Amino acid sequence: MEYILNRAEAAEIDRISIEEAGIPSVVLMEKAAMAVAGCVSKIAAPGAKILAVCGMGNNGGDGVACARILKEAGFDVSIFLAGSSAKTTKEMEIQVNIAKNLDVRFITKPEGNEYNIIIDALFGIGLSRNIEGEYAEWVNWINSQSSEVVAADIPSGINADNGQVYGCAVKASYTVTFGSNKRGIAVFPGAAYSGKVIVADIGFPARALLKAAPKAYTYKKEDLPSLMPERKARTNKGSFGKVFIIAGSAGMSGACCLAAKAAYRAGCGLVRVATALQNINILKTYLPEAITGTYEDGIAHGIDWADVIAIGPGTGTDENAKKLVTEVLKIKDKPVVMDADALNVLPLLMPDGTGADSYNLGSNFIITPHLREMSRLTGADLNDIKENIIDYASCHKSGCTVVLKDARTIVSDGSSIYINTTGNNALATGGSGDVLCGITAGLLAQGMEPMEAACLAVCIHGAAADLYAEKKNRYSMLASDIIEELQFILPF
Repeated sequence: MEYILNRAEAAEIDRISIEEAGIPSVVLMEKAAMAVAGCVSKIAAPGAKILAVCGMGNNGGDGVACARILKEAGFDVSIFLAGSSAKTTKEMEIQVNIAKNLDVRFITKPEGNEYNIIIDALFGIGLSRNIEGEYAEWVNWINSQSSEVVAADIPSGINADNGQVYGCAVKASYTVTFGSNKRGIAVFPGAAYSGKVIVADIGFPARALLKAAPKAYTYKKEDLPSLMPERKARTNKGSFGKVFIIAGSAGMSGACCLAAKAAYRAGCGLVRVATALQNINILKTYLPEAITGTYEDGIAHGIDWADVIAIGPGTGTDENAKKLVTEVLKIKDKPVVMDADALNVLPLLMPDGTGADSYNLGSNFIITPHLREMSRLTGADLNDIKENIIDYASCHKSGCTVVLKDARTIVSDGSSIYINTTGNNALATGGSGDVLCGITAGLLAQGMEPMEAACLAVCIHGAAADLYAEKKNRYSMLASDIIEELQFILPF
């Protein structure tokens, strides 16, 4: 697991390290500079021309110290100081004096397309307003160069909390961020400006992270073996849970097929499907392991039978769909995954409701909206949700778990926040959401809690797409390919 900090949490870790632990800020700055210099050294050819563009705050101090380290290592280094000397911090002043004592070159005007590598140390995570005037000119100049760009901590111009662009922002090839990852470079659009993100240990004590208590985190592919539910040796199909999937109206057989197979592939013991009559033979052919039934048979028996219920993929929003959702909303004692059309039905059932809280979904519910579905659920503007995706996923008190799907999916139970960093744009294909619904239900059936099952499902879903893209490409993946890759993603 890796923590992902907002601006306040990062500042608190810095404060605890300096004021409580007694680590001088210039020592942390030196280690930060060494981390950036290490990245630059790996990508720079011997004798490469390097320019450090530095603001007058502590982020600029990181850049000046990095330039001095690289000059001592034999690179052709120049420093450009951007901004008024009246705004120079104490640490920045120390680093400038050291660099001058060691004859590092300071320039007053950068030359165009002269540098192999540019170090962006203009603004750090403390930036809270639009970049304008000469600062905007410098940002645009950096972006106009053919150089590789390495950002110190965060690309200048990116909001550290939500990834939004403060007017303009540096587009980095690499970002060396200090201590822990930052929300602003984990979510879009900030992620698109950050290039390859390298999280560098610069000596923050463990107690600082513990006391700051960050709310957001992510999983990596290598975490999966320890996160998956245990499979004991002496078991049977009943040991791994029963999933009841309500999915697929007429002509939407793929939705129930994909969700059901994904639930099985995630490790559950049994899957029962209620779908439209026209889909039954297709489902039996596609997945003979599934127990089949129709909406006309009713869903009460399936709900009683199951450990977990999933509803919504391809169900439509007609009167029958409303009846199905109404019946499922009564469930209080079992986990429920509500996806796709089930979410579109909710506002139709409660037209005066706005926000996830208004639907009275308890802690046994997981909802999995994409951005437009979240707009329908909340009544909020689509662009506002897109720009504040973490807030919209996490600012609810109903107890349900929200999986807000985007290029960086956010999962929250209203307390903790999971930011998914697996996956790629191959997932932008019909049916991938149905697969995620099935994986989530399959993990719940094995005894996982809603929040942990939702986070793990999103991570697995993305990791499967990453594996497919490594072996093939991002254009040709089908939703069914995600299911097949689960065989190779999940631990043996």
